[in-house]
Amino acid sequence: MTQPEFDHAKPLDIPRGGLPALTHDDIDDAVARLAAGHGPFAVDTERAMGIRYSNRAYLIQIKRAGAGIVLIDPVGIENRLDSLRELLADEWVLHAADQDLPSLAELGLHPTKIFDTEMAGKLLGFERVSLQAMVADILGYALAKEHSAADWSQRPLTDEMLAYAALDVDLLLELRAELTVMLEKAGRMEWCEQECEDIRLRKPPAPLPQPWRRSARQQDVRDRRALAMIRELWNARDRLAKKRDLAPGRVLPNRVLAELASKKPRSRADVVHSSLLRSRERQRDANTWWNAINTAWHLDDRALPERRFRVQRDPFPAINRWEKLNPEAAQRWAVLRAAVLEYADEIGIAQEVLLKPIRQKQLAWDGWENESDMRKQLAEYGARPWQIDQVVPVISQAFKKSA
Repeated sequence: MTQPEFDHAKPLDIPRGGLPALTHDDIDDAVARLAAGHGPFAVDTERAMGIRYSNRAYLIQIKRAGAGIVLIDPVGIENRLDSLRELLADEWVLHAADQDLPSLAELGLHPTKIFDTEMAGKLLGFERVSLQAMVADILGYALAKEHSAADWSQRPLTDEMLAYAALDVDLLLELRAELTVMLEKAGRMEWCEQECEDIRLRKPPAPLPQPWRRSARQQDVRDRRALAMIRELWNARDRLAKKRDLAPGRVLPNRVLAELASKKPRSRADVVHSSLLRSRERQRDANTWWNAINTAWHLDDRALPERRFRVQRDPFPAINRWEKLNPEAAQRWAVLRAAVLEYADEIGIAQEVLLKPIRQKQLAWDGWENESDMRKQLAEYGARPWQIDQVVPVISQAFKKSA
């Protein structure tokens, strides 16, 4: 779908109703104000990713028709949010909901239904789905966004930061209204409802296996003892970062961690005098780094990590090996993949929105007996009903033509 264009979007530096005050001790008044409004809640959060270890919400922004915008500082009043939790057990409008829902869930805040404006944009085929782009293109406003990397854990928050945060919800309800009209006109409202419910109920992803290897890759370390040192340093850094509530990279950058391990220091003095630890902040943790390295020195060879480790992102071999390992699956993949790509292009959405590649692989690898079987398998893989309804006829027709 073609997005409307606004060459001269109107700059918006503060919410149209003015800058709302920050709510903290007066949380009950804010809840009463929201309760007096009507309709769904526009919701957003500000976190301190890249600055703090935790993913907690340091600011909650809420707007409701008839109530205006409320900015809530939840730090220190977590045990006073019961009335807010009860009130917000309703429909929320968010942008990129999967980014905000986990931190809000930590505070016991759960919606019963959501509308994700980013997902709506994807289902409508918008090329640009950031909040700024969609607000500019659909509503004609250019949002001020200069505080996206700010430290939201700092106190006090400046008026400029509060204005930036409030703008994230100021236009969400109107954006939702316009997108709803577009979705209904395109016959895709049900698609959006199913996708939003999937996002609402989605469980957090499993942690990466051996996450410390992300540091190793920066230096392409292959020595197994050095890899063990990276692992021990990574774990020691993670404990420090969690204790201090700092992003791990602020305790010791990955590049420094990997370089230190690659040198394989032999003594505490080697660590203390390393050019990599010249700053006062790094020097104060020198004992921690040496203890980690020393632990790695004393590991039995059998306890050392392997040189190579591949994160298995899906259970299937590389596509270029299918012809040898499973020729029938390779043939199914060629036809199925082309059909999905062509149809996604025809209806104007990204193919991963129509049906994730991993689902396409599963179907091609397992095969199917008939359309009913294909539908059943896709449902078991996690495809939504609207996706199944769209792709099954297309895939079936493609195979009839290729027969």
